[in-house]
Amino acid sequence: MKRGDVYDASLDPTEGSEQARVRPVIIVSRNSINLSSSVVLAVPCSTYRRRKRIYRSQVLINAPEGGLEQDSLAMTEQVRVLAKTRFLRLRGTVSDLTLQQLEMALLIAFDLPGQADLYKYES
Repeated sequence: MKRGDVYDASLDPTEGSEQARVRPVIIVSRNSINLSSSVVLAVPCSTYRRRKRIYRSQVLINAPEGGLEQDSLAMTEQVRVLAKTRFLRLRGTVSDLTLQQLEMALLIAFDLPGQADLYKYES
């Protein structure tokens, strides 16, 4: 289990607007945690619908990257700690570029320092 891996994971039980059911998630915790801990940090994905607004805390990932079957939004605002027992199947791994985009989106979702640096990369 490595940073950037895409797995199907069982996210139930949930409450409110949390992403639910079995769905793809992307591992975002550091590899030393992934190796030694029984839990990891993961970003859930949701199927992207054309013309749907993409927020700065979200990353569009086009299928078939990471083994995704449909274009998907990685929703860093819904990052979760998941027990490894919730993971069902490895789909694939996202590209280094997508992982960098996820890192930027996580800065925004957590309101961490370094967000100002993001603006100089936008066109």
